[in-house]
Amino acid sequence: MIITLMGNDGSGKTTIAKDLVRIFKDLGYEVIYKHEYNYTILRFLFRIIGMEKIETERKKMLNENRKSLQYYLWPFLVWLDVCLSYFYFNFIKRKSIVILDRYLFDHFMSFKKLGYLMSPSEWLFMHSPKPDAILLLWVEPQIAYLRKQRAHTYKIDFYIQQTKEYLNLSKSQGIKAINTNKSIRETINEIIEALPVPMRTSIWKRGLQNKVLFSVAKKYGITLPNKVTTHFLNRRRKLDKTFAFIKDFFQNGALEYRIVKTLYQPEWIGNDVDILVSPKEFSKIVATFKELNMHRLILNQKSMDEGKVDIKLLNGLTIDLHSYIGWRNVVFIPFKGIFDKDYLIKESGLSFAKEKINSIIIILTHIFEKGFITLDDYKFLKTHFDESFMQTNFTYLYIILSDYVSWIKKTLTEKQNRSFPLFIPMPVIIRCYSKLFLYSKSAHSNVFWKLKAFIRDISIMIFWRMRYLIKTKLPFEVTFNDP
Repeated sequence: MIITLMGNDGSGKTTIAKDLVRIFKDLGYEVIYKHEYNYTILRFLFRIIGMEKIETERKKMLNENRKSLQYYLWPFLVWLDVCLSYFYFNFIKRKSIVILDRYLFDHFMSFKKLGYLMSPSEWLFMHSPKPDAILLLWVEPQIAYLRKQRAHTYKIDFYIQQTKEYLNLSKSQGIKAINTNKSIRETINEIIEALPVPMRTSIWKRGLQNKVLFSVAKKYGITLPNKVTTHFLNRRRKLDKTFAFIKDFFQNGALEYRIVKTLYQPEWIGNDVDILVSPKEFSKIVATFKELNMHRLILNQKSMDEGKVDIKLLNGLTIDLHSYIGWRNVVFIPFKGIFDKDYLIKESGLSFAKEKINSIIIILTHIFEKGFITLDDYKFLKTHFDESFMQTNFTYLYIILSDYVSWIKKTLTEKQNRSFPLFIPMPVIIRCYSKLFLYSKSAHSNVFWKLKAFIRDISIMIFWRMRYLIKTKLPFEVTFNDP
């Protein structure tokens, strides 16, 4: 997606563009920022000719009254460079968000003022490919003049004329004009609201997929659509009712439990609440839920995952009940592995597992269930994942996941400017799965059973990746429709 900001000097384009870069990165996009003079092809020509000579010629072009032929050819080269950049961003980097600080129309205005446009070059500039979104930022000439006093020596008349020409251009080209004589927060919200609906929907969806939409909105003061905030408030109410039920059911029944992997990002509310209970009490708890079927419903009890059951609360969220942490009856972290040590946080009368345990559980669920990492997972792991803690307390897990842990370590030390969700390389997943064949702590030691589970899970992951490429749809994601 390509978003272009154009406008008169002093309108705040660069400041706002860099704020948008930060916002989109925080939502999980790879973001490319390109300024007007960051040429794609011409920069290589500049290096050959020499930057000093180029700067000398540029000053001549701006200040000399004598019109040299090369100055009339220059707009054609700039047009070609910008168009090649457009096709590169639109096809090679189509999954990224590209922020263009100025575009062809800004070059058009500059060359027109200097008198270096001919009929063919003017036609090319006015009939070129347009970005997905192009917005004109403008401000009153007096304000622009004050903002640029230190950088430019232009008189107020320059800003009056330039602002008039930009506003006329926006009318003739049907470009949305946004006055920036307001707070950055208000301007950013107006820019986002002015984006085409499909683009805006895609942006909100990416934030939801990465489970960071509400934290980013809070951080930058972004106003979210009513459907999103209403949906969030409804989920908040359901979560509160679910927690109230957990306190009543588990604590009043003197049942040991831990809430795991549920609220490691406080602004995000997922589809369910994961609870770990004692294997000795698991059957009793399930039977009790069946007795309460007038109010609650057992959703699913899978034969491939003994000791796991999904319970739907009619007035709350789904409870994922576990008697162990593992994969297809392969026990990675037994009940006692969390309960016998000080891995507990008490909050609002509820029992949560500590962050270091949750970081390991997140790693397990994503390598053996999903095969991708969302941005909030990445941030949580970057803060809380402790390789030495895992190696000391869960040595067998560390051996099985050694390839994945190496990949995680490398990923966490790289720059964050990448596209999230981040899919785990299939060779890493396959190597980790292959080690399960030799893992003995399993209710199913039969190699053929493990192979069947392996083929099934890998096939599902491949299907999910293909679907994401086509529809950008993840499994288990929360969705909404932009009004």
